[in-house]
Amino acid sequence: MKSSTTIITAYFDIGRGDWTANKGFREKLARSVDVYFSYFERLAALENEMIIFTSPDLKSRVEAIRNGKPTTVIVIDIKKKFRYIRSRIEKIQKDESFTNRLEPRQLKNPEYWSPEYVLVCNLKAYFVNKAINMGLVKTPLVAWIDFGYCRKPNVTRGLKIWDFPFDENKMHLFTIKKGLTVTSQQQAFDFMIGNHVYIIGGAIVGSQHKWKEFYKLVLESQKITLNNNIVDDDQGIFVMCYYKRSDLFNLNYLGRGKWFDLFRCFRSNTFGAKMQALRIFLSRK
Repeated sequence: MKSSTTIITAYFDIGRGDWTANKGFREKLARSVDVYFSYFERLAALENEMIIFTSPDLKSRVEAIRNGKPTTVIVIDIKKKFRYIRSRIEKIQKDESFTNRLEPRQLKNPEYWSPEYVLVCNLKAYFVNKAINMGLVKTPLVAWIDFGYCRKPNVTRGLKIWDFPFDENKMHLFTIKKGLTVTSQQQAFDFMIGNHVYIIGGAIVGSQHKWKEFYKLVLESQKITLNNNIVDDDQGIFVMCYYKRSDLFNLNYLGRGKWFDLFRCFRSNTFGAKMQALRIFLSRK
């Protein structure tokens, strides 16, 4: 069986292994390169076609983990390519007119102080669009899944191939809260400033042509956010996207706080699996 979905992901070492509590960072924030690769091994066990963006020094390690499965690894120097936008992010993060708007407890979250973190989080649609434009995607559907999404062994639920008949006329975002309503651009900014999380950034699914629409929308939303002297990770940007083009999206509820239940809720096109997803949806408040 061949999946209708190509998985795209990326990993770049932004120094997160040094974000330890004894250095003043928030608890449980540190993750070394080895930890990330241990998470990736679980995702990499899927036999879906995969396209992975990474730095030159990590290319062979990614290929070894995939071990002959259909894989394309693209190397890129993000420090060089995106040095201007990184500098712009850092300038805003250090601007008191921005930081004074944040609650003190939020200041330890990396989206408010790490330009590398914000940059990488905001490149997901860029990577997918680049892979599509390079002609590397041969399947109808494309899924972004974070390199470190599978933090626990059971996240993929023992699947060998992941496939689900997502509507190809929509972009599919995944939520951990119900009832997202955004009625103004200012409200979207308030979500960013207050760190109100509805949409996860770890998984996004769409057809190739819808990804192209989404990429343009993401770029527009990122520019608006920066021009208003605000930075945020992908979760806030996706709220802005939803405000601007709610017609483009299906919001798929994973359950309250169920960040990592993608493969449980959307695991195949069989009737039984659909009923299971429906039961999960109805049971989670």
